[in-house]
Amino acid sequence: MSKISLCMIVKNEEDVIERCLNSVKNFVDEIIVVDTGSIDKTKQVVKKFTDKIYDFVWCDDFSKARNYAISKASYEYIMWLDADDVVPEETQKFLIKLKPNLTKDCYMLKYNVAFDNEKPTFSFYRERILKNDNRCKFVGAVHECITPFGKIERLDVAINHKKVKSGDTNRNLRIYNKIKKERTLNAREQYYYSRELFDHKKYKQCVTNLQKLQKMPNVWTENRIESLNILSQCYQNLGDKEKSLMYLFQTFKYDTPRANICCKIADYFYSNQMYEQSVYWYKQATFAKDVIDKGGFVEQVYYNYYPYMGLCCSYFYLKDYQKSNYYNEKAGEIKQTKEFLLNKKLLENFMK
Repeated sequence: MSKISLCMIVKNEEDVIERCLNSVKNFVDEIIVVDTGSIDKTKQVVKKFTDKIYDFVWCDDFSKARNYAISKASYEYIMWLDADDVVPEETQKFLIKLKPNLTKDCYMLKYNVAFDNEKPTFSFYRERILKNDNRCKFVGAVHECITPFGKIERLDVAINHKKVKSGDTNRNLRIYNKIKKERTLNAREQYYYSRELFDHKKYKQCVTNLQKLQKMPNVWTENRIESLNILSQCYQNLGDKEKSLMYLFQTFKYDTPRANICCKIADYFYSNQMYEQSVYWYKQATFAKDVIDKGGFVEQVYYNYYPYMGLCCSYFYLKDYQKSNYYNEKAGEIKQTKEFLLNKKLLENFMK
């Protein structure tokens, strides 16, 4: 039977590390924890689970720290987690059964990073369990990853990211600015650097950098589509709704329409009181197939609840109250929000 080394990097994680290690201890064979400068009780908590604790002097490079952890691994496979990750019980049971049959080089697991009453709302696949050989290397100082290699299998189980506190919100942007002084960013770095600019509300700088990204070769399709979506949001925030719409339509050059893109196009028409057009685009969102198997980000709300509510409101202004009520009820099947209940009460008066 193959054995698995859990490889982690941590810093000041006393609030969450025990929860994480409890969720993984039953199916990994060793736990390796690399501490990058904790001043709390993280190490004391980790000692309950392993004595393989190493120090690493932080150098603004997540990949170097993670690769140092991997270098300490003894076994055929490595698994990586963040301290605020949790392996759900169903995933634990699945991995225990999988261990005797590990044959692939790379196992991809879903990563749930946002929730609504414990129900995942934002998910994507990450490389999670990998053959421990010279191909198993993280790259990227920030938003680091291992490029999937060899025989790859996607598993229909998930890891949950359960963040309980905010970190240094300026850290990633600071690291990218440091790299930019030393060399030109590659396409992946350019994408994530632009996202950091957007998150910091530096919309004009974000536009400049995303437009630069569009001219770069070898941009992953999912990053290219999302970069156009972010460009659209930048122009929306800068008050140029026509350019915002233009960049949404440009995403169609690269793949089938995404549900979130269709909803944003529908929002444009709805805001301009063009309700027949908004109906069309909200419906397209409900027909869209999610792209999780392509490695894309999936925000579930755009596939059902959000377009259903958009259809409810659009049909209301078209005075088709039967259809308005129908889609409000569809939205209520997903979640019974305050908006659903208000719509329900309002529509009762028009349905009499």
